[in-house]
Amino acid sequence: MTDAERIAQLEAENELLRQKLDLLMRKVFGSSSEKLDPGQLELLLDPEAAKKTCAAGCEEDAPAAEPKQATPRASRRRRPTLPEELEVVEEIVDPEEVLAQPGDWRQIGQELTERLEFEPATYWMRRTIRRTWVKRDDPGHAPLTAPMEPCLLEGSLLSASLAAQILTAKFCDHQPFYRQQQQLARQHGLGIGRNTLCHWADVCSQHLEPLYKLLAADLRTRPWVQVDETPIAHLAPGHGRTKPGYFWTYAHPEVGVLYDWHVGRAHQCLDHILGGVDDDERFRGVLLSDGFAAYGTWQRKREGVTLAACWAHVRRKFFEAAEHHPKQAGAVLQWIAELFAIEQRLRNSRAGPAEVRQYRQSHSAPILQKIHDHLRDLSCLPKSPLGRARSYTFGLWQQLRVFLDHGELPLDNNRVENAIRPTKLGAKNWLFIGRADTGQRSAILYTMIENIRNAGGDPFAYLKDVLTRLPGMTNQDDLRPLLPRNWLAQQRSQSFAA
Repeated sequence: MTDAERIAQLEAENELLRQKLDLLMRKVFGSSSEKLDPGQLELLLDPEAAKKTCAAGCEEDAPAAEPKQATPRASRRRRPTLPEELEVVEEIVDPEEVLAQPGDWRQIGQELTERLEFEPATYWMRRTIRRTWVKRDDPGHAPLTAPMEPCLLEGSLLSASLAAQILTAKFCDHQPFYRQQQQLARQHGLGIGRNTLCHWADVCSQHLEPLYKLLAADLRTRPWVQVDETPIAHLAPGHGRTKPGYFWTYAHPEVGVLYDWHVGRAHQCLDHILGGVDDDERFRGVLLSDGFAAYGTWQRKREGVTLAACWAHVRRKFFEAAEHHPKQAGAVLQWIAELFAIEQRLRNSRAGPAEVRQYRQSHSAPILQKIHDHLRDLSCLPKSPLGRARSYTFGLWQQLRVFLDHGELPLDNNRVENAIRPTKLGAKNWLFIGRADTGQRSAILYTMIENIRNAGGDPFAYLKDVLTRLPGMTNQDDLRPLLPRNWLAQQRSQSFAA
């Protein structure tokens, strides 16, 4: 190798390392948004034209733009919105002189002041006394005692309302059990240990598990499902540290979201939800994911499953490459923006699956061909950000084209990625979920709470009602009305009828 070749190689390696460092700095300190407005795209694709446009707009003979009048700021902040049914307690305050001689004074007006008050939540003990009776004239008759109403945990202080409060605080408001323990002791003088709170959460998850299984069964019947997995730490006794586990998250707009817990990322994990009890219940359809290898392995071993890839992940790769390769990456970003614009137009028109499929074939397919031809002709280092984006796209190209033939399939996997966010918010507070065998408990509770929350319902009200009714139900009872969306629809219909 000559000195010139050696220098060229070192310069290429130096440039590659600089790009990797810039990418790392952006991920750590930069904005996570991938949105680009048309001006940014124009600047990426043709910096010189953007400069000329700017210069033309600054010429002295250009007509002066009318000065914009500053919008006056509001004199006060926007008033908070309050519910119409909010209780109002009126207090009338009169001067002492008027109170002393009310007959000497006549009211001519009033000044009104409103303040929103708060009182801490109260806990109270419900003591049920079931008296025992015997017949006066029949001493041999067996004594009678009213039957005990079904409860979550016999011999425990746990009630449905207390369980709903504890679970909502942990899995919706992200308050770890140790903080709840401190609040109960400090604010209410209740000494309830963390182990007890964990045990109660486990009991509640067992009661809710039949509803969880119903959601999983509904998910398997859908023609397509979105899936993603995210790491969540769990305790590993004997190792002196935590180990990574994974929440596998499934979603479909007609079913909702479903979380599943596993300690690994093997392809067999998908069978727990998508496999079903037998082959007749197994999922058959399109599986939309981020291209993780486990999905491909699972799909090759299952008949009737088609893999689809996410265009938002492709956009993310080229967004990361745009700083060092503005023209090459900017062109791809522009075409991807056109794909998403087409999807927005289809949503606004409320087109059906058949119409969407036809429109995609005529409008989106040519754009995909432009992207493919552009990437095929690119010349870049394989390990550069642009090279990695190109390899990622070509590696999933057939999966990225699946949406053209399925009008009901979305273009991206954002729905399931948004469903992952609550688990990440919680992990910042509680850090890990406990032992590995408690992970599925959290998955069940997250599933029920996120589904009612996403539907616009109150998780506390839902859990309180459902956990009151479930202990008295048998396996033969129809549990489907207690699914989050069905329960909320029933509550709203009753409220409307009233």
